[in-house]
Amino acid sequence: MSRRLGVIADTHGHADAWEKALNIWGDVEAILHAGDVLKSGVDTGLADMMNASSVPVLIAKGNGDFSRDQEWLKWPILSPYVTIWWAGKLILLNHGSHFSQLRHLALNAKADLVISGHTHVGSLVREGKTWFLNPGGASLPRGRDPASIALIEEHDIRIITLDGVLLHHEQW
Repeated sequence: MSRRLGVIADTHGHADAWEKALNIWGDVEAILHAGDVLKSGVDTGLADMMNASSVPVLIAKGNGDFSRDQEWLKWPILSPYVTIWWAGKLILLNHGSHFSQLRHLALNAKADLVISGHTHVGSLVREGKTWFLNPGGASLPRGRDPASIALIEEHDIRIITLDGVLLHHEQW
């Protein structure tokens, strides 16, 4: 089995987006969520679905995530930064609402990959040896692209719509 990570951001309580993402990712080692997870104070079923995950769900706190949301989730949700060492690469996960600070931190840390959300617009760009990935909004997308997620493999990064259409692919 190849090594794979599922990446999602800005679900805002949309359980259907989570379900579609799971089907697209298939078998993954972990799921990385770049924040704005729930619709605060509203039970949409997403928390139950996330809590049932058989793989770790690592979450960076978004500007729409609050301490009361932690009551719904078994996975920690209140850390603004999550650092992961995966497949020999340093990955930094953050919501991205203060992107200039995130960029500075990532470049100083020599991160291989930075994952953020917040803008609801998918993008994948490289600066020096650091890749910056925004999987797009899994709900409430902005711009011309539909709702999207990302899939990371050892040598490939893909941004994929929730309908399964490939939007962007790069080798890293």
